[in-house]
Amino acid sequence: MFRYLWRSVATLYLCLFPYFAALAAECARPAYNCAVLSLKQRDFQSAIRILTAELERSPHDLKALNLLGIALTEAGQIDKANSRFTHALALDPHFYPARKNLAVNEFNRKHRTDAEANFDRVLRDKPDDEISHAYLAEIGFENNDCRTALHHYPFAGGVIGQNPPWILHYAECLRREDNLPQAAAVLKTLPQEDAEDRFQGGMMLGRAGAYPQAADLFASARARYSDPYVAGYNQLLMLIKGQNYAQSIELFNQLVAQGFKRAELYNLVSEAYLKTGKIQQTYDVLRTATELDPTSEDNYVDLASVCLEYDDYPLGKEILDVGIHYIPRSYRLYIQRGVTFVMRGSLDEAEKDFETASNIAPEKSLPYFALGWVLVQSGQTDKAVSILREKSKLQGANFLVPYILGVALVHGGATPGTPAADEAERAFESSIQMNSEFSHSHSELGKLLYKHGELDRAISELKAATALDPKDPGPLYVLSQAYRKKGEKAEADALVAQIAKLHTQDDNLIQKMEFQRLVKQEPASPSSTQSIP
Repeated sequence: MFRYLWRSVATLYLCLFPYFAALAAECARPAYNCAVLSLKQRDFQSAIRILTAELERSPHDLKALNLLGIALTEAGQIDKANSRFTHALALDPHFYPARKNLAVNEFNRKHRTDAEANFDRVLRDKPDDEISHAYLAEIGFENNDCRTALHHYPFAGGVIGQNPPWILHYAECLRREDNLPQAAAVLKTLPQEDAEDRFQGGMMLGRAGAYPQAADLFASARARYSDPYVAGYNQLLMLIKGQNYAQSIELFNQLVAQGFKRAELYNLVSEAYLKTGKIQQTYDVLRTATELDPTSEDNYVDLASVCLEYDDYPLGKEILDVGIHYIPRSYRLYIQRGVTFVMRGSLDEAEKDFETASNIAPEKSLPYFALGWVLVQSGQTDKAVSILREKSKLQGANFLVPYILGVALVHGGATPGTPAADEAERAFESSIQMNSEFSHSHSELGKLLYKHGELDRAISELKAATALDPKDPGPLYVLSQAYRKKGEKAEADALVAQIAKLHTQDDNLIQKMEFQRLVKQEPASPSSTQSIP
């Protein structure tokens, strides 16, 4: 998920130089001091010559062997370096500095098993060694073993903080363990100037649903990120997802003032205006979005949806007419315009638009659902069944197609014991199998089973429907009848009382509103901006 930018061996060894300097100060041999100085000055060849000569005089000098191994490593002579570390360990297996340096070299050569074994051995001699904990944590991360990684990361101290990709790995393991507060805290330690990794941290938290923390990271990345607009867009998205609408609108105005006058930005902020009851501003920003990008169907769909929500059907149709002019092959625009016709009672016009949508996108399910629904409402059940029966056999049909097929069969007069009734039952069962959370399929199947006299199965489906949608009186009423038929009067009476408490509306209007909600099942077009999916 994240790029690997392993810190060079040279950089990691820098943290050991204070230790070597202290040793050199205590050491009476000028040669050792000179070797330490040469290493600090990155004059590796001089250090190698000095230490080689020193070891000819004292071949068992552990510190000189270790320092020579470091010099050889920095000079790129890894095999020779490892032989010096191994020699030191042969003289004293508990001389952990040599073992640690050997383990780092093995890690960088991708000899993970050997590296892990040596780091583990270092921790036996020095349990608080930060470098060993850091590398063992990274080995755990690479192995997708976050439990092991999280055992070591907290003990790695400043080593992790010196390597931003490792901070991301630490946070990612915390995210996988659902510890989002700690993941956010770890990501805050990323260097302020490291905009790229802060952006990646924001993406991580955003995908996990930690929207306010993600917004903060995007905000801190904006000024230095390679694409400030993308960082700003994602910050705005996170603020809206986190329902911080006032700050969303403020940020939107800042981005526009900075010259980022883009359609998708206007579209995005429309939700903040809508959720705060600023309807005119919602219209305005969406209209601006259509003007900035006349070929983006999302802007027309969203603007028309606002019109539908506030019962301004003529304006919704006018907007969709413009959209269809610019994007004549958009099945979503025809579906939306068909919905405006449904809400105005013009079923013939709606049928034409839904047929056009199905011809444009024969592989999509939503146009067929919409067409089937309007055919059922206009009494053309045979035509609906014929179309939907064929569509339900195609690969990729979603749960709405078998659902509306079942509805069409029932409205067509399917009676218990007939092939049509059996087909309707199978259609509802198929819809439930595709989406068990869709209450209407449970409800319609329960009603059908009730008619068939299968009371226990009917009760099971109707209870599922009412659990998914407690405000729908339809399944509640049939469920009360089923309980009454079984002689369970108390349960039936309780449901009747529950039904009486529900707010009653015109059944035709309820059906239209529910249809309008269901056609929103179709996802929006993917954005070109690198944003949180």
